[in-house]
Amino acid sequence: MAKFRFTTNSQKKKIKIFGCANVVESGKRISGARIEMISNKELSVDGCRGISEYNDVYVRLKIIGGEITVVGTSLDIPVYDGPQITVKGIIKSIEFSVR
Repeated sequence: MAKFRFTTNSQKKKIKIFGCANVVESGKRISGARIEMISNKELSVDGCRGISEYNDVYVRLKIIGGEITVVGTSLDIPVYDGPQITVKGIIKSIEFSVR
């Protein structure tokens, strides 16, 4: 049985799948809050500028350029260390609003 090999003279094109590589390579930093969520039980925000409102049903956090509203049940803030804040509880929704 003969094996066939296909060749082409065209150049292969490189495709960028994620477009942030050029920002990191040029030395520019993306400013803003870093948000990390673990399941629907914990939300960590690095870059928090303060707490607007807080109770066991919702938490409103001030961040750079906006505000985050976390809605849920049994919400608690066990860690509030400068710009680092952690919200624990059963998180039902997260809303980001720009100023």
